[in-house]
Amino acid sequence: MPVSIRRAAETIGDLFEEHQWPYEYNTEKRRFSARFDLSVAGIDHVEIHIHARPNHMDPSRCRAIISYGLIPLKADPAQIAQVCEYLTRANFGLGIGNFELDFPTGTIRYKVTINCRSGLPGFTVLSDLVSVPVAMFNRYGAGLVAVNAGTETAEEAAKKADA
Repeated sequence: MPVSIRRAAETIGDLFEEHQWPYEYNTEKRRFSARFDLSVAGIDHVEIHIHARPNHMDPSRCRAIISYGLIPLKADPAQIAQVCEYLTRANFGLGIGNFELDFPTGTIRYKVTINCRSGLPGFTVLSDLVSVPVAMFNRYGAGLVAVNAGTETAEEAAKKADA
């Protein structure tokens, strides 16, 4: 059953309330934002931004709910090829979501998309919008910092993270 953008946004708000996660909601952008601490030296937090993406045929309906986890660390232009390789190695085999790197700005983020054209999933699935980006930066963050600093190669850091 198709879901309205309004209902999708209400459900995301309910998710934050259910977990008692502090958040902000930007009504103009229809975006939820929250900050979560990380246990990674060099990356102290991840900002999670979640929004419902409208269906292009009917903008009142929700096509997907998308989450972006952004960290304050930017890829060093001198290390960007190694950072890209590291994120590509990290992406291989991931089941939910993927790392992204914006070459011009050095922005590094983790994206999770949940299709909701047929209906909204339950809170267990929707919780992945927050828990997966946080977990991925906790798992791969130390290697990312090392690769970005030039103290480890992408291959070395990926092997450690996947060990």
